[in-house]
Amino acid sequence: MLQLRRWWRNRKMPINLTPFQQDDLCVGHTWSIDDQDQLADLVAQVLIGKQRHVQKILEGVTGSSIQFKENAVNDAVKKLTVKPGSDPWHRDGLIFQIFSWLAANIASGSSSIIRAPHLIPAQKGFDGIQVDIDENDGSVSAVIIFEDKATTSPRDTIRGSVWPEFVEFHDGERESELEQEITTLIETRKDLIADIDTAIETLIWNKVRKFRVAITANEGHMDSAGRKSLFKDYDTKIPNDNPDFRRAEIIHIEHLRDWMESFSQDVINSLKERLD
Repeated sequence: MLQLRRWWRNRKMPINLTPFQQDDLCVGHTWSIDDQDQLADLVAQVLIGKQRHVQKILEGVTGSSIQFKENAVNDAVKKLTVKPGSDPWHRDGLIFQIFSWLAANIASGSSSIIRAPHLIPAQKGFDGIQVDIDENDGSVSAVIIFEDKATTSPRDTIRGSVWPEFVEFHDGERESELEQEITTLIETRKDLIADIDTAIETLIWNKVRKFRVAITANEGHMDSAGRKSLFKDYDTKIPNDNPDFRRAEIIHIEHLRDWMESFSQDVINSLKERLD
């Protein structure tokens, strides 16, 4: 079972994570939003490029307040504003990737390196990457590939979009793309790595490559039977005796698109208040 950070029970976080193990199918967390105002403020900070400051907040490190520059705020507001007649999918996907990144940071230890979310809505590539480092010898113990989906059709999305992506990486396709992402990521934390070249070489080993899907689920997916239905075939797409290689994160948000529109306005308000 995944372990939350030791201080979790003593700290209030905007997203509450409840661990689960779904038989031998997968392990992960169900999410609930416990403090929407705090969540909006953290999303606002990520959108103006202050991910490191947000990580310190999640770690309980107090520091000086940060300044929101007007140009950065205006850019973030544009990302959160859906033009009339346009679909909100890119906007909602960007917000959900930030949720996923926050949840990953809450659930992981200090020896994990988690790539910050892409702030370009049309950005292609990985939704997220996490590298776990063995604290004893500085080796790479896991490379976790994320797929984050804010959708009103979760099972169809998993079956038609997530599984094909995961199978590609499990079968060794797109190796150069993965290596480039990981190299850039671990270069940011050389202090954790014993030997960067050796760490990069471990990417070819399936024994360190894990997978993590985060998705907006229907209400009926939030219990054990629902999770089993939602993530059906995960163990055949990613065959491994250890379910920890198959991770799953789920949240149910009633009236998803309307909620995302309202939440986006909360983030915009948080951004503008920092300019006052």
